[in-house]
Amino acid sequence: MSVAGKYLHKNVEFLDRSGDSSEYAGWSFNGHKNTDKVYTFEEALDLAGRGWYTYGLVAFLILALHGITLDMFGISVVLTGACDMNLTHNQKTILLSTPFAGSIVTAWPWGFAADTQGRRRALAFSLWGSFILSTLSTFSPNWIVLAVLKFGSCGFSSGTQSLGFTLLGESCSQKLRASLIIIVSTSLIITFGSYIVIGYLILNLDVSFDLEFITFSNWRLLNLVFTLPLGLSATLLGFIYESPKYLVNAGNVKKALDTLKNITRRNGGDVSKYPVKRIVLEETKTLRMENVPLWKSLKDQTVPLFKPPLLYKTIQLFYITAVIYSTNNGFFIWLPFVMDTFYSGYNENATAAAGVCDMIVNSNKLDAGMETCVGTVSELVLWMAVAQSSVYTIINIGVFSLSRWKKSVFISLMLFCFACGVVIPAVTDRIASMILLEGFMISCVCISIIFSYYVDMFPTSYRGMAACLGVMVARGSALVGSNLVGSYLDSHCTTSFYAWSFYVLSGVVVSWFLPPDNVKRESQ
Repeated sequence: MSVAGKYLHKNVEFLDRSGDSSEYAGWSFNGHKNTDKVYTFEEALDLAGRGWYTYGLVAFLILALHGITLDMFGISVVLTGACDMNLTHNQKTILLSTPFAGSIVTAWPWGFAADTQGRRRALAFSLWGSFILSTLSTFSPNWIVLAVLKFGSCGFSSGTQSLGFTLLGESCSQKLRASLIIIVSTSLIITFGSYIVIGYLILNLDVSFDLEFITFSNWRLLNLVFTLPLGLSATLLGFIYESPKYLVNAGNVKKALDTLKNITRRNGGDVSKYPVKRIVLEETKTLRMENVPLWKSLKDQTVPLFKPPLLYKTIQLFYITAVIYSTNNGFFIWLPFVMDTFYSGYNENATAAAGVCDMIVNSNKLDAGMETCVGTVSELVLWMAVAQSSVYTIINIGVFSLSRWKKSVFISLMLFCFACGVVIPAVTDRIASMILLEGFMISCVCISIIFSYYVDMFPTSYRGMAACLGVMVARGSALVGSNLVGSYLDSHCTTSFYAWSFYVLSGVVVSWFLPPDNVKRESQ
């Protein structure tokens, strides 16, 4: 007997709000019996199989996330070549902060749009809006216009990550879900190296076209190239279906079943043999009421996340997300300075007995009071970025192969991060210090695992809002972490590493209470 069959002896309420009660029906648990076979949504999704549609959805999401990463983080490389703008240190700081600010401000509305308008429609607005504004930012006449347009473009693109993960999680079988999310997240690690490589190639070109109101130089070309994945993924969204689980939850059961059949066909299955005609949702069903004011609807989608029984899950995942992003982003911003000091120390035959804290202090002394524009990406930064991306990609592949034990893997990685942070202040060898610093930032590998829990732990009606608020927490903690570490690490380096390491350990303690790895169920 199927899992759904076990529920038939219970009171099950017949729900058909699609207008066709003869063939298609959705079910929930409150008061009706029927002898027809009923499938759980997970069973119906499993029967759709896996194939070209599943892999195409993964490829689409990888491209989309590649686009938002280039849009949000690529500006650091773009500004390296923007020498003709004569930017001051404060102006650069504002421009580097605006992508995070834009993503923080808009995270809440994206969650509302996903849960009330659908994952696919919200994704369309996110991708097209970010592509248009990011393209316009290429032609900014001054830094203020550039900041405003980057704020807007990153505000639009910030929804893509949470919306994309939610759509993927609701469109593939439970057996594949965690693995596919980890694969997609692994691509983000590769992206962090790719924008350095692209920047190195384009910023070394001699590009200069007079457009009267601006001079189109190499950094503008680089920014334009960074927008291409956004435009391409927005176009490819036309081949992606709406989340069938969202459709069932919204009462459009006929369309949900049609979507499941289309997914079956795209995956190479025989639609005529697809048996599902009735679906049961194994969770509380909540629908947005018509003619409800916007702010009340926003409240209805948000408040339940901060009330039992979802309150504990929300606090738990938000805290772990904050630990990961503030740690990784907070220390990642120091990496270029440390690499330059590391390189210059050996070139000048300086002593190798210098730890990370010594490198940071030396880097700060060398850069104090200097307002220089490099104009290009150095070969050292290029090779270090490639090496870092390669190592983290290999680790992610290992995480993918162990996805059935994702909680155990997550805790192990965070403990390794903690151990590296505690040891760093005591190590004085340059090479060992760099390796330990990279190990301390290995928390970035945990991003894929923690976002898979957003899909697993929240019901369909609040999953989009929870994931988008999670992104808001991630961006906010990254902004706070980078500023906090940057202002405190110079004067209290050793204390900072010890304090931050125990902050990571607190994340390990909280993650201990995540849902257990259900290895038996996933291996069946």
